Formats: sequence, structure tokens, C-alpha cells
Amino acid sequence: MLKKYFLFFLTALMLFNISSASTLMRQIEEERIKLVENVSPGVATVFTIREIKMVNPFAGTPFGDFFGFPDEREFKQRQEGLGSAFIVKIDRKKKLVYLLTNNHVIENATNIKVRFKNNKVIEAKVIGKDKLSDLAVIAVPFKKGIDKYAEKHILKLGDSDKLKVGATVIAIGSPLGLSGTVTMGIVSALDRAIEGHPGEGFIQTDAAINPGNSGGPLINLEGEVVGINTAIIAGAQGLGFAVPINQAKWVMDQILKYGKVKRSKIGVIIQPLTPELAEHFGVDKGVLVSQVMEDGPAKKAGIKSGDIIVAVNGKEVEDINDLQKLIMRNPPGTEVTVTVVRNGKRIDIKVKTVPWEETVSVENMEEMEAKYGLIVQDITPEMVEKYRIPKIPYGVFVYGVKYGSVADEAGLRSGDIILSVNRKPVKSANEFWNFIKKAEISEKETVLLFVQRGNSKIYTVLPILKGKD
Repeated sequence: MLKKYFLFFLTALMLFNISSASTLMRQIEEERIKLVENVSPGVATVFTIREIKMVNPFAGTPFGDFFGFPDEREFKQRQEGLGSAFIVKIDRKKKLVYLLTNNHVIENATNIKVRFKNNKVIEAKVIGKDKLSDLAVIAVPFKKGIDKYAEKHILKLGDSDKLKVGATVIAIGSPLGLSGTVTMGIVSALDRAIEGHPGEGFIQTDAAINPGNSGGPLINLEGEVVGINTAIIAGAQGLGFAVPINQAKWVMDQILKYGKVKRSKIGVIIQPLTPELAEHFGVDKGVLVSQVMEDGPAKKAGIKSGDIIVAVNGKEVEDINDLQKLIMRNPPGTEVTVTVVRNGKRIDIKVKTVPWEETVSVENMEEMEAKYGLIVQDITPEMVEKYRIPKIPYGVFVYGVKYGSVADEAGLRSGDIILSVNRKPVKSANEFWNFIKKAEISEKETVLLFVQRGNSKIYTVLPILKGKD
């Protein structure tokens, strides 16, 4: 009899637990649905039109008409694009509704339109953009009652510094033009470094992100924006990246105040402190200074090659990303205290920052390549193997030189590695063309190039061209 009552009690308990679990799951689902319903109206779809410069390979031949090409050697082709954005602010004085999105969503666009969830479509303008963080602020004017709609649906910005790996996040956007699409996942990692974005640590998530999601919000379970969906890795599954919202707030504030982002640098070339280097220098963490730029603020302040930077303004530096953020997010001209370890001793050095130069856009880079008859590329591991490039800490690969161009006259050859311009190390193709562009603006006649050719190093002088040639 006792056994019979025990089995009855156990069955009843199991049924109660199943019922309780079901009720709890329904409550969680209802809360999630409510959260998405509250946030979605603040998310918009961005439509863009670009004009892409094309070259007609059949100009002057009968094949042009056959393939549908115009008669001109060069012509522009219309290209449509889309992405996402979300409402962040209203300015009643200027009668504008501000939205945050990605720079790559609106970059080089000749026309931008925003469609809100109430199906109102309004032409937008770019207030400011930042290639380094891949962020942009756009705005639409008060039309079609959008100010009243936006006022109700400004998204709340959270605190991305409080994010933890494993936290649940929801991505909302317009992948492939499907507006209002919602996906859910977790925070897979924090402070991820992405090539080409120094000092910008990204959130990694496995929430499904596809083309068109770019610029849309990544939200937490409180309905707060903690990130801006910005990138996916082609061919990979479950790998998406978002700009942390605290980083985006800083960029947005800079854009609204100055129309652009003002960053700083101190003039050092740095490298990671590997376990082997850490053991050699007797330091557990920090960043190794491999070179100090001539006439730069670090050189003037007394920082030396071989120093280990361990802190900035008392905040510890564990890796390169830490150091870049702590330096770059200061207005140029700020005095910072850089703590280094030199010969086992900690030294505090005061350094006044200088402006971080913006790089030349890809569109301008193509113009510069045509102008100088020179194509340079960033050096990748694949290129090192393919072209048997010797091990070097920095430089750009000369992929092509046009016969009769100024690059040809300067003696440059395909396969060369340009190490520096006017004794300043070059770390990317963008940086190389940025140096050349600055030389044009300063009206210099030539620049000095330091070039590695095979196992030899040579100097050569590249003439600077004025105008468009």
C-alpha cells in the first residue's frame, strides 16, 4: 500500500513540474515576443544607390553593342544596396531624426532612403561617417509625421561593458531586404580584433546575421541596444560581429559635435608581447614598442624601442587593442601618462598626442593607382607563400607597375616591397596612398621610398603629381 501511494505522489509531482516548466517557458516566450514588438518599430531599412565607374573593354569595336556596353571607354553603372539602421535621437531645433547605421551601408551612395516600419519612406542625408569603426550617423527631416513616430520609438542604448560571454542577444534588421527579421543567439566572444580596424574591439555572436543586417541593432534581454551588427565572415556559419554600443556612442557624439571622429596617436609601432618575448623582457603583460617614429610625440617624450607599455593614465594595458583604445579615444593634443617597463623598472612618461590621420577612401585609392601607374597591396600570409616574400614587420607589396608611368620612372618593379615613405613605415595600401595624398596637398615635389627587392634594400624617389593627371 505504501509503495502504491509513493508512486502516485511521484507521478503527481512529475506532472506538476512539467506543468510548471511549461508555464515558465510560455512566460519567457511572451516576454521575448513583447520585447521584440517594443524594439522593432525603432529599426528601419536603408536603401542606397551608388554610381560605380566601369571600363568598357569593347570600346571602339563592334562587340560593344552585342554585349550591351555604351560607346564610351569609361561609364558609370547604377548599383543598388540595402542595409539597416535604428532611431537614436531627435533634434527638434534642426527638425531631424537621427539614425545609426554602418559606414559601409551608405559609403559612396548618391542617394539614401529610409523606410520605417510604418512604411513611411524618406530621403536621408549623411551627418557623418567613420571608416575605422564602420559607423555612420544619417538623418531624415521631419516629414510625413515621422517626428511623432520616431519620438515613440527611440531605442534605448545599453552598456556594452557589462556584456558577458554567453549572454543572450537578439539581432533585428533587413537581411536580403526582409525587413523586421529577428534572430537570436549568444555573445560568443568580446573585444575581437578585426583587420583594418585598429583600436576597435568587436562583439562576436552566433545570432544569424546576413547581408542587409548591417547597421541593425543587437539587443539584450532588457531591450537595450548593446551592439550594431556590422560584419559576417563569408563561408562561415555562426560567426557575426557587432560594434559595441559604448564604442558607437563615442563615435556618434564625435560626429554630432565635429562632423567627424577625432582620434589621437603618439607615434609608435607596436607588436604583441608573445610568451617568449614576455619571458625575455621579464614582463607578464603589456605591448612591446618595436619602433619610435622620428619627430613624433613619443620620441620627443623619451619613449624608446624595446620599452614595454603596461599602462595609460593608470589603466592597465594587456594587449594591442587595449593600448590603441586608450590612446586613440583622446582628443588630439591631450597629455597622457604612458607607463613603460624599461630594464625591469617602471617609468611614467607624459606624452602629448597628435591627430590620427584618416586614410584615403578605396575610390580615391583606385584613382591614385591610375594616376601613378602603381598598384600596391597589403601583405597577407597567402601572398608571403605565393610570392616567397621575406619575413618583414611591415610594408606593402608592389603588385603592378604601368610601363611609362612615374612609378616606372622611379624604378619600382612588380614584386618590390615598399617599406617606408619619407622614413615613415608603411603598414597598409591605404596608409601608403594616404602618405602620397598628403605629399600632394603639401605641394612636395617627391617622396623618398625605402624598398626591399629580394634580399636587398634600396632607396628611390617617387615624383609627386599635381591634379588628376
